[in-house]
Amino acid sequence: MRSQERLSILCLYAQSQTYTQTVFEHVEALGKYSLHDWAYLDYGLLNQPGLDLNAFDAVVIHYSVRLPYGQIDDRGADKLEGYSGLKVLFIQDEYDHTNRAKSLIRKIGCHLVFSVVPPRHLESIYPAAEFPNVVFVSNFTGYVPADLVALVGATKPPSARNLVVGYRGRPLPLRYGQLGREKVEIGRLVKEYCDAQSIPNDIAWSEEARIYGTRWYGFLASCRAMLGSESGSNVFDWDGSLDARIGDYRRANPLASDAEVYQQVVLPQERPGLMNQISPRLFEAIASKTVLVLFEGEYSDVVKPGEHYIAVRKDGSNLDEVFSLLRDDHYIDRMVQHTHSEIIGSGKYSYRSFVGLVDARINELFAQKGAAVPAHRRPGYPRMVMTNMAMSRSPLRPRKSSSTIKWILQVVFFPVRPLWRSMPEFLKRLIRPVIKKIFY
Repeated sequence: MRSQERLSILCLYAQSQTYTQTVFEHVEALGKYSLHDWAYLDYGLLNQPGLDLNAFDAVVIHYSVRLPYGQIDDRGADKLEGYSGLKVLFIQDEYDHTNRAKSLIRKIGCHLVFSVVPPRHLESIYPAAEFPNVVFVSNFTGYVPADLVALVGATKPPSARNLVVGYRGRPLPLRYGQLGREKVEIGRLVKEYCDAQSIPNDIAWSEEARIYGTRWYGFLASCRAMLGSESGSNVFDWDGSLDARIGDYRRANPLASDAEVYQQVVLPQERPGLMNQISPRLFEAIASKTVLVLFEGEYSDVVKPGEHYIAVRKDGSNLDEVFSLLRDDHYIDRMVQHTHSEIIGSGKYSYRSFVGLVDARINELFAQKGAAVPAHRRPGYPRMVMTNMAMSRSPLRPRKSSSTIKWILQVVFFPVRPLWRSMPEFLKRLIRPVIKKIFY
């Protein structure tokens, strides 16, 4: 592929999920920072009879579309299977209905999959023998948005903040295993210690205590330190039966504690260390120059204990040492400045850098002059179409003067007017120029 070539990419996403800021930031960044031309379409419109996917060089399925939960039905899967261009998938929560997701990756014929499984474990979840022609790339669940520093605003150094520790966790269902349980456990351990020592804290993990919107950034900036633990789940529900098995055990043993149910049903499914990941929430705390106090862990090798965060042992046995460090004003002010510079200031974990990686991997497949795509070609598909897709920009690109594209515009988008009217204005601003560029 020539370096100056701009590909036409259709992104299938779930518009209903963009109310979550991290989802919106992720899907917006793909079109905002890519060197290619992106158009967006809600996955619910995939089966519209006028939509010709071959008008695009590539189709991307965003993780907001929950592939293993049937959000793309059989008709949609068949349509994607028959599409002759490059097929890219972003997938998260891969521990849910894992086998169903793997089956759909094979059926659709994805060429490139962005997975949140860490690099060293990709082979154990997606063996090359099962996916000989699929490129898997590890990535994080979220990155640093360009406006994060502006959202946080000016902050006091942590040494000047009166609230010593803050935290908002969330109790997760038992099926998410030890990593899910740690979301509450770190709050419980530290709150008990703080209350016993009369240390100012605001630590909670109930749904009623959740903080949303701009108030969250104010909360971050009011705390000397913020608690945290690794995200993800090491419990893989391969066949989607785990919830039913937990329910069966509880009915058979009505007096069983959560600890017993975990030990008997969930623990055998745990694969410790497999999916431990850094949470985008940590980027927010770093941007607010708040000290990270985290359970010991790897955190995707982004932050390191003693350098970027203060580590808490999972039994709480070093809390005296942790709070001694938090009382050292010079130590914590220096730590947050260093962490901010390396993680936020460097741009290494920005959405711009992430989309650069996405572009590079897409470009690599096109640069193979069709080698990756014909390997998936099903009988009856003309080789010339697929070769042109991989080697040239023009054959599958919508022509602005094409009456066919005008017809697609009328058939596909006219019925969507009620959805368009109800769409948030920021999303309209994102989609409108892309639609105009492609169809007019």
